[in-house]
Amino acid sequence: MDELPLDVVAARRRPGMYLGDTGAYGLSRLVDFLLHAAMAEERGGHLQRLHLSLGQDGSLELLEDGRPLPPELLPDILTRRRMGSMFDMERPPYASLRSELLWVFALSEQYELEAWEDARRWHLRGQAGVIHEHPTPEPLQGARLPGPRGTRVKLTPDRTLFQPGITFDARSLHLRCRELAGLMPGLCVHFHSARLEEQIQYPRGLADLVDELTLYTLPRMATPLVVETRWEDFRVRCALQWTQGPDCQVWSFVNTVRTRKGGSHVQGALDALGAAMAQVSRHKKPWPHERLLPGLTLMVAVDGPPSRMGLEAPGQERFHAQGLREGVASILAPVLVQAMRDIDGHPGPSTR
Repeated sequence: MDELPLDVVAARRRPGMYLGDTGAYGLSRLVDFLLHAAMAEERGGHLQRLHLSLGQDGSLELLEDGRPLPPELLPDILTRRRMGSMFDMERPPYASLRSELLWVFALSEQYELEAWEDARRWHLRGQAGVIHEHPTPEPLQGARLPGPRGTRVKLTPDRTLFQPGITFDARSLHLRCRELAGLMPGLCVHFHSARLEEQIQYPRGLADLVDELTLYTLPRMATPLVVETRWEDFRVRCALQWTQGPDCQVWSFVNTVRTRKGGSHVQGALDALGAAMAQVSRHKKPWPHERLLPGLTLMVAVDGPPSRMGLEAPGQERFHAQGLREGVASILAPVLVQAMRDIDGHPGPSTR
């Protein structure tokens, strides 16, 4: 057997370092490797449909219609000595699944990948990061595939690397599919598990997702407040709604990756929101964050070049970019003020 790539050895030796932990959370982050790569194809305009399916045998299957990974590169990608960061999305020439495959397959008991395009199909099979069946082109004639091009990945996590009894959580993965549909308005996501099957598409993007999250909590505005702006080479999107209840939800995304501990863009958005509320309510000082939070559902998504994203591994959950907080606060505040004046309802937390 060929010597394993260094990253495969490292991932199998310390999977918790790559995934955050080896429980249910870490297993969900394993899926994020695949989904993050697929979303890179959507940002390039090549992905329109994505299907995520959970098998009763503990397997997971991802089917997408983006550009397939160049088949001639598959053996090199899975056997080269080092791949670099999963967030290095500018590293050419990897397309649909990029370097994330190395870690996904390293932590899988078994896996298979199928790619098709230009009337040809390739198939790859392996185990624990080792390729057992190298891809060779086959004619597409007679093959029953869902479109003219695409990629299918099926994997079973290596149970020896995760905590006993841990399986994919259908509920959290369904929520992840909803997040992706909200972040990418043109994307249609199909989710399937033993108990749930749903096709998800949000034409209004994050606004539709915020509407769903606040549906039963008496929203104070007729529709969520949605704004978008740019600072340097970052695109910042913000969607928010206040409800009558006391609970607060703050969702943070960096290039479609969920960062559960927020980051510079979230702090900048809250600073801008405090300044905007002060101006609308004619207060001299910006509202402090704690005054904004009761009943607030806030989603902040930032997209930018990988070289400036400040994330090195999926287990890291706080995003920082120098100057981003101040930049977002200064540029977003006047946009929020104008949006608040135009919206139907009562922006701001309930005074009850």
